[in-house]
Parts: sequence; structure tokens; C-alpha cells
Amino acid sequence: MKKTIKKITCFLLALVMMLSIATTAFAKTNVTPVILVHGLGANPVYKNIGTDDQKEIKTFGLETLAEDLIANNEVINEVLKMLDPARKTNVDELIAGLKKVVGDDNVINCTADGNIKSGQGVINYWPDPLSKHKDYWQEADVAEAAIARQLCKSVGAKNVYCFNYDWRQDVCTTATQLNSYIKTIKKQTGAKKVSLVGCSLGGAVLSAYFDAYKTKKDVRRAVFVNPAIGGVAVSRAFALDLKIDKKTVLKYVKEMETAFNGGDSQMLFRAITALGDKRIGYAADYLSKLVKDKKAVARIYNEVVKNWIGNIPALWECIPYNSYDKAVKEMSSIGFLDKNSGLYKKIKKYHGVQGRFAKNMKYLKKNGVQVAIFASYGTMGIPVTSQANNQTDALIDTKFASAGATVAKYGKKLKAKGKYVSKDKVINAKTCVLRDNTWFLNGVQHMRFYYDSDATKLVANIATGKVKANIKAVKKKYKKGQFLKEVNRKLVNC
Repeated sequence: MKKTIKKITCFLLALVMMLSIATTAFAKTNVTPVILVHGLGANPVYKNIGTDDQKEIKTFGLETLAEDLIANNEVINEVLKMLDPARKTNVDELIAGLKKVVGDDNVINCTADGNIKSGQGVINYWPDPLSKHKDYWQEADVAEAAIARQLCKSVGAKNVYCFNYDWRQDVCTTATQLNSYIKTIKKQTGAKKVSLVGCSLGGAVLSAYFDAYKTKKDVRRAVFVNPAIGGVAVSRAFALDLKIDKKTVLKYVKEMETAFNGGDSQMLFRAITALGDKRIGYAADYLSKLVKDKKAVARIYNEVVKNWIGNIPALWECIPYNSYDKAVKEMSSIGFLDKNSGLYKKIKKYHGVQGRFAKNMKYLKKNGVQVAIFASYGTMGIPVTSQANNQTDALIDTKFASAGATVAKYGKKLKAKGKYVSKDKVINAKTCVLRDNTWFLNGVQHMRFYYDSDATKLVANIATGKVKANIKAVKKKYKKGQFLKEVNRKLVNC
């Protein structure tokens, strides 16, 4: 009898253990997987992939640009002349020097049809969660990796993914790759939907994805962080909107002392100022005349810029929607853009995506997708176009990143009133495509989202469903309104 009872007991214990293991193995998590889509330059791309000569391609060559310029006597001589009105700069020598810096076969550029060159691309494609890639985010303090770290803290690294892609290629191609990636993650996790966080150029990728695949209803939440959805005013340079004004340049340098990176780069801008306001002014005066010389400008574009970055679709796709037609006209007229090329077909396709953004976002909201947009302001634009006095996040113009806000010029105020107008009279959110789902962050510059800061926590909390993606819900739960200012990494209402 005792042996029988013992056998029955052992059998029951074994059965319980088996059922317990089976329950664990087949249980589906209630957590929606979160996929982070980074911005331009945030992911390394390589040449000679799979060979002994595999090397990372430097971002636009900027890492060595200063060294290359210093080592180039032609460029240095001509730049020094710009700082002295008594010495006349030689345009021929300046262009010759710049051509040497860029090189005859610049590896960062794409082919004439806007395709990635053979043997180049991304090697760290991660179809597994960030719990397998802790080196990427575990010590991250700022930018996309810091947002990834915050997401991991919120829902666990096993539920967070990073979609890496070659950010040079056209955005619609990237959107197709993102669609395949989402399929992979859904299959692996058994999840019916995912949440997406698009940072900077990644916001444009999300826009292109929804334009092509919104009816699939694969997404529960979509968060746009400092997104390039509407373009960047500095890209109006493609439309030959070139304006360099001495007063504006000096104002920009002075403002950047305290504005850029919260003042962390103050000494850099003070060093620039140490050259002397007069000498900077001399250079600005010279460049102001140079950009009005149509022949010289055409030469710089065709002999320097085109070989360097002229065929990168992603840069063309940052042209503001209303500047596109003029950009195509101007660049075609000087021989910089071939309208019969594959490059033109790519940028034309994304231009259509830009035009349908409002319609696509309204479709998403109507079909239950929670959408949030974070746009920053408080910094003037880069002083090389007529739009230098736009409010920006130090790169992307606030009116574009917010999908339609009415924004005062830098240093000016609006006369509008109402609940959608910021107390500092800089922003009127009433004209936004998603006015109840768009936040404005004063002082959080382009992708300067620090780990464990209020701004990064808010992005993560919305992306992971800790709070609904609307102004009313966030205000009720966190006492944070639509207009926020960052002070010592804390957000206060403004």
C-alpha cells in the first residue's frame, strides 16, 4: 500500500512539474514588443563587408574632416584670406583644395542612382532583443541608445528591439525593410502588434512605413522623437536658398555659447569668438558675396558636394515639402540632379509620402493606434539659408518636426491666445496635424535625450503603454502639460 501511495505521489508531482513547465513555455507575454528606429548617422555602416579589409565608413567623413582641412594648404590659405578683407580669396584654389579633401571616390556617397555601393552596408542587424546586445545600451547616457536603455528599464530588455539600417539609402526602401523586421519580431514573440519609436530620420522611416503598410494594423503605438517628417530647412540649400548674413552669423555664434548642449560646448564657441567678431564678420561678408556668385556656387556643388554626398537619397528626402519643386528645378538646371536617374525616382516617391503624412496619421488614430510626436525648440537655425531665424532643436525646424505648428521666429512672440498656445508665446499647436498628441520641449536639443531624464522617461512611458499618448492623459498622470521646459534634466510646465 505504501509503495502504491508513493508511486501515485511521485506521478502527481511529476505531472504538476510538467504542467508547470508547459505553462511557462507556452505562455504569451502581455508586453507589446518595442522597436527603436534610429536616425541618420546613429548606426555604423561598413565597406568591404565580409573581407579582411572590412572597415567602418566615417559619417560624411566629418571625423577626419578637421585633420584633412588642416593638412590641406590650399584650403587653409583661402580660409585665412576670408578672415582678412585686405586679402582676396581665390575661388579656384579654394575649390581645388576642397576637392582634395573630399577625394575622387568618396566612400560615403551612393551611386548615381542613389543605391548603396556594392560591398557596403550594415553588419549589426539584430533580429533578437536588446537583452542580447547590452553593450549597445547598458552604459548609454544620451541619444537613441539612452532611449533604448530607458525602454529596457521600463519593460525589460527582452521586450525591446533596435532596427538597424543603412541610413544613407532612400527612406521608402528602409520602410520595406522595417516591414520585414516587424514580421520577424511578431513571429518570434507571438505578439499581434508592436510599438515603434522613430528618432530623427527614423521618424521619416515610420512615416514611409505607415504610408505603405498602415492597413496591416501591425502597430499599437507610434512615437516620433525630433522627427524629420517635414524636412529640415537647412536642406533648402538644394533649392539654392543660400544666405549668409554677418549679423545673423555673429548672433548664432553668441547664442550657441549657452544654447548648444545646454552650455556644455560653451568653450568651443568662445574659442570661435576669440578669433574676433570682426574677423568672423569678414568671413561672413566674403561668403555672403560668394553664395551670390551663381557660377562659383554651381562649381562648388558639382565639383565638391556631388561627389561627396550628392547621391545620398536620405539627405534629399530631408528637403522641406514646399521646397521640393524648387530644389529639383535648381539642381537640375546646374547639372547636379539628373531627372532620368534612379535617385530622382526615389526622392520623388518620398516627396509623395511627405504630402500624405496628415492623412496617414488621421487614419492611424481612427483605427486605434496611439500616436505621439515630440518636437523641441529654443535654438535658432543654422545660418546658411534664409530660414536661420526659425525655431529649431539645433537641427530640425520645430514647425516641421511638429507636423504643422505655428511657430514664432527666434526671439519673437506670437499674438495668438488659447489652450494650444505656449505661455512663452512661441508655439501655437492648434495648427498641428495631431494637436492633442504633440508635445513641445524647450531646451531638449536634437536627440539630446538623456537616460533617466524626465523627457526620456516620458517618451518611454508612452511607448510602453504606461500612459496613453494624449495631452490629457499625461497631464492627469504626471502633471505635465503640452509645453515643457527642461531644467537640469527635469521637465517643468511652461
